[in-house]
Amino acid sequence: MKNAKRILIVDDEKMLHTMLKTVLEVHGFEVIDAMSGEEGLLKAFSEKPDLIILDELMPGIKGRDVCKKLKTINETKNIPVIFLTSKDSSDDLEAEISAGAVAHIGKPVYAATLIRHVRKVLGQ
Repeated sequence: MKNAKRILIVDDEKMLHTMLKTVLEVHGFEVIDAMSGEEGLLKAFSEKPDLIILDELMPGIKGRDVCKKLKTINETKNIPVIFLTSKDSSDDLEAEISAGAVAHIGKPVYAATLIRHVRKVLGQ
């Protein structure tokens, strides 16, 4: 997958990772996995993905705090973040945008919805 866009998935649900990875790879994306906010931060710094898909509810650092941190660091501040989470109230959406996210997808997610959002954010 030479020149494939690289997507970092940060979520603590292993089955969701498997599904997202399968769907994204079928559509030509390269996937990087992180199972916690802490691991997500480390991989964002080391891997410099083109996009981050981030859950809010995780043990340790929560998704919004991960997003805020990413947006304060020069190396990661321009990486777009899409929240993929079951938290779906208008207050949640507002808090995600305030943290620096560019989009929100509710769980459960359909493959077509995921790909549509990813392609829109990546300008494809």
